[in-house]
Amino acid sequence: MGDRMQHLHLLLLFLWVLADTSLRQLVCGIGVNYGTNGNNLPPPQEVVELIRDTYIDSIKLYNADREILAALSNTGINVVVGVENELIPSLARSPRAAQIWVEKHIKSFYPATSITAIAVGNEVLTGDDMRLMPLLVPAMNNLQLALLGMDAHENIKISTPHSMAVLAASSPPSIAAFKAPILPYMKQVLQFLTHTGAPFMVNAYPYYAFVEDPEGVPLDYALFTAKQGVKDTGTGFVYGSLFDAQVDAVYFAIKSVGFKGLIPVVVSESGWPSNGEKNETAATMQNAQMYNSNLVKRVKSSAGTPLLPNQPIPTFIFALFNENEKPGPASERNFGLFQPSKAVVYDAGLTKEPQSSGAGQVQQGPSGVWCIAKPGASQEQLQQIINFACGEGGADCSSIQNGQACFSPNTLVAHASYAMNSYYQHHGRNYWNCFFDNLGLVTPTDPSYGTCTYPSQ
Repeated sequence: MGDRMQHLHLLLLFLWVLADTSLRQLVCGIGVNYGTNGNNLPPPQEVVELIRDTYIDSIKLYNADREILAALSNTGINVVVGVENELIPSLARSPRAAQIWVEKHIKSFYPATSITAIAVGNEVLTGDDMRLMPLLVPAMNNLQLALLGMDAHENIKISTPHSMAVLAASSPPSIAAFKAPILPYMKQVLQFLTHTGAPFMVNAYPYYAFVEDPEGVPLDYALFTAKQGVKDTGTGFVYGSLFDAQVDAVYFAIKSVGFKGLIPVVVSESGWPSNGEKNETAATMQNAQMYNSNLVKRVKSSAGTPLLPNQPIPTFIFALFNENEKPGPASERNFGLFQPSKAVVYDAGLTKEPQSSGAGQVQQGPSGVWCIAKPGASQEQLQQIINFACGEGGADCSSIQNGQACFSPNTLVAHASYAMNSYYQHHGRNYWNCFFDNLGLVTPTDPSYGTCTYPSQ
């Protein structure tokens, strides 16, 4: 690495120290987007109790729902309050309107409700309503003045979430640049963030990058499971995941327009759908579990990116619930970590397990149970289960290889059952570890036969 890149690293590290305190306040661990686009969602007080049983410590809202804000009072859960796109014109044109909004939705709840940020609009600069673009920063300015009036401007940061579509190029990250038509408005946003110490919010979805270019984006690279990274020849950095590359692309794009100070990046949305239409083949339970569980591990590790290796990436997973009234294809209604019933969709490593009374170890499911394939699964479904469990799922499938104890009978249902059970035992024997798109069955009957032994712990 040349001297110039080393100097860049030192400068960014120094500037990060200056921004780190406010960023930690925004989200310290795992954040989740709490959408309400469903007619069967539990009441806010029940949602708060659900969140308390997880490692989620920050919630991002898409509006300023007063019932939700009240339920979050005195919980210690950090909250990002959303401002709907349709409110931007009135907030931009009237400082009084911004003051009234802040008094009603922020001052009425703060500081009992730990509001740490206001997200003004969502993906405004890549939206269909171009009239909002010149009004975005004036609305942010008026809200900032209203916060100043209640002396909360140091503790509550104002930003706006962007989609990755604000970038004209993002691969490799070092060539990233913002699209020319939105550049005047983007510079206004960046100047505002610089002056207020607020972060740049980006909705980063490796899922959509893979769907748009399945030939050019390897699935394992999108799922954090790539065995070989992708090298940026411009910097020499090697990226082990598309998520890291997307974040660094934003940093490089900010630098490309002349902003030399560090504007920290927060990933305001990232997730993977667990179900979709027939043509949405990447939207599966296995892929969603793999992506989000790896994302949770990544955020918990506080690891940085190749450009900023020592700095964590605050991240809000999308989304808390499956929302049955979201428009669009089926995948849009299946990004949730939880069902509206509050049951987990799959294990993403977020649910706190009860502690045993002895050594304080996390309890797992009973050891005398096994996981096998349900009758009626198609050959294609069984093969997909084998590919997942024996691949990125981490199951030990050596016993079903040719010549080994569990190879015979050489059928997909037998091999899938062995692979499913290996995955189930390896990941803790929780009921969701045997879900497999509702094709798994937990049984107390040992499926072992002859010299083929199905492990039970």
